[in-house]
Amino acid sequence: MRELMLLISQAKNTESAIQSVLGHITDNLQAVAAFWRWVDRQGAYADGIIPEDVPEPDDLQVSGTEVIFQPSAQSGLFAEPTNWALIPLNKKSNLVAVIGIIFPQSQVLDDDILDMLEVYVGAGHLLVNYADQFAQYERLIQNQSQFVRVVSHDLRAPLTSMLGFASMLESESIGPLNERQAYFLEKILSGISQITALVENIQDAGRYDPDNGFYELDRHPTDIGQMIKTMIDNYLLPPDKHSLKLGVDLADDLPILNVDAGMLERAITNLVDNAVKYTPDESSVTAGAYVNGDMFVIWVRDNGYGIGPEHIDKLFDRHYRARRKEHSRIKGSGLGLFIVRSVAIQHGGKAKVESVEGEGSTFSIHIPLAGANLVGYDESAYGVPDEV
Repeated sequence: MRELMLLISQAKNTESAIQSVLGHITDNLQAVAAFWRWVDRQGAYADGIIPEDVPEPDDLQVSGTEVIFQPSAQSGLFAEPTNWALIPLNKKSNLVAVIGIIFPQSQVLDDDILDMLEVYVGAGHLLVNYADQFAQYERLIQNQSQFVRVVSHDLRAPLTSMLGFASMLESESIGPLNERQAYFLEKILSGISQITALVENIQDAGRYDPDNGFYELDRHPTDIGQMIKTMIDNYLLPPDKHSLKLGVDLADDLPILNVDAGMLERAITNLVDNAVKYTPDESSVTAGAYVNGDMFVIWVRDNGYGIGPEHIDKLFDRHYRARRKEHSRIKGSGLGLFIVRSVAIQHGGKAKVESVEGEGSTFSIHIPLAGANLVGYDESAYGVPDEV
């Protein structure tokens, strides 16, 4: 039962949880097929047969709460006779779903199999409750995503207006500023910049989220090496980091990849921003790329403060920030690295970090040289690359 609960807890949605349980049934009971038929709603899932061949609720003739055995059931699905076990799943005395297990007629239903059937009864009821809870969770996620989209959109208009008028004051096109006024204006512009960055991070964290996001990749052949070089060449260092050295280190003969350039540029920018933010002035930040086996690796290295080992596993979590005294004045939402990981996963890859306290850190994005990431790949024929 513990193994089944783990399968259910790791599933991303109700459908994948049900499919995991059905696969577990066929693997462990030597069944030729297993199926799940909803009774209180539309839908059927199966392993060993196609969902369209799952009998309708009325044809199953299931009632009560006990497992029903149908010896020598002739379903027409198999050439040889089969024995069926039907598990009714009830909620508040109402039948809501049925698990069907189809055995070859030669299969002896011994005590071990009967004991396992009781385990699947428990797993089935857990799935029924899980389905309702997950439906509520999905509605919550949808409402949250809609809220983020609306708020992000509605904040952009006043921010744009504020930036426009503040920029006019900065240019002194409507009159000169004294030293005190210029100082206040600098603070206003800094605040607008921080709010704008926060809005963009909140929006991107929501839409790029591989589990709950709504963004669809817009893939095009992209020279990632040139993207990195252009980004570093045009990068504007903050006033307090004017002596920080930015560099590029690209391997030769980097391949052109079929990726979402806008999404990837956002991730690389976040890595560079993060390195600049946490690296002292007069230090260095270098960005680059190389191919390692079947992986395209994009990396950003700094010789800053470094990160303690207790933080490494949490760095890419949403809103997580490693706390140390050198960071006390550094502002951030803890979303930048979460976005980096989301972008990597959306391309079938991973985000990684290596760091030594007092020496610096190297953050990297690893993209598989396979599947839809390859130029000329036919997604309709082969599907998308699996997450590594």
